[in-house]
Amino acid sequence: MRNLQYEDTGTYWCVVEIGGIFQLDENEQLHLTVQSAPDVSVVSSSVSGHEGGDISVQCFYSSGYKDKLKQWCRYEDQSCYTVGRTNTSQNSSVQISDDGRRSFTVLMTGLRLTDSGWYFCSVGDLQAPAQLNVSEAVTTEGFARNRHFLYLEVWIPAFVLLMVIIVSAVILRKKHNGNEHVTKVNRVGASDTGNGASTSSVLAENVTYTSVIVQPKTKASSPVSVEDEVTYSSVHKVKTTKYLSKI
Repeated sequence: MRNLQYEDTGTYWCVVEIGGIFQLDENEQLHLTVQSAPDVSVVSSSVSGHEGGDISVQCFYSSGYKDKLKQWCRYEDQSCYTVGRTNTSQNSSVQISDDGRRSFTVLMTGLRLTDSGWYFCSVGDLQAPAQLNVSEAVTTEGFARNRHFLYLEVWIPAFVLLMVIIVSAVILRKKHNGNEHVTKVNRVGASDTGNGASTSSVLAENVTYTSVIVQPKTKASSPVSVEDEVTYSSVHKVKTTKYLSKI
């Protein structure tokens, strides 16, 4: 019943049609009173939470019910909780706090699936209903499984690929530098052979000569013959490594 009006105040009952005949159970009647401003109300008639979580419900009451007993009750077993904190199980609890003016707040923590159902805010002899729906929570096992899958299927292959790229880049860089060095040496050699004077000068700088002494016989006036004693000192050539280093 929505958009209630004052004229809707009255007595109601349920009727069941059986074989074309309406059966009226006068013992199950409901008296409805519509007021211009309700003395007891709830902010939301439907609240939702997840297993292990918590929910909050705010109930309002008029000034005439300020000193009345405030409770949070469950329709199923008519169990009620008063202002303060009440443990309902090892994992859940109900805490009710009253501001003393016009509202009280119900806090349910550690929700269980079995906590789902209809409840009502009770102030004195008035009630305001609210439905609680508790859903299953996302398990940490599923989260850990997804994280493990992400680690094995994404991060490890990406890391291996990155390492392959880095190693390949280093190898190609070394090979490129080696080719550049060989090309530079060849160019220098070609330049030197194209200039005779320059080549002779470089070779002269890298070859050391010593004197050749001819020892004549006793007759100085005689020309030197093959029998004359001739002494040669060593001719030393600088190693190639020195030549390349100087270039």
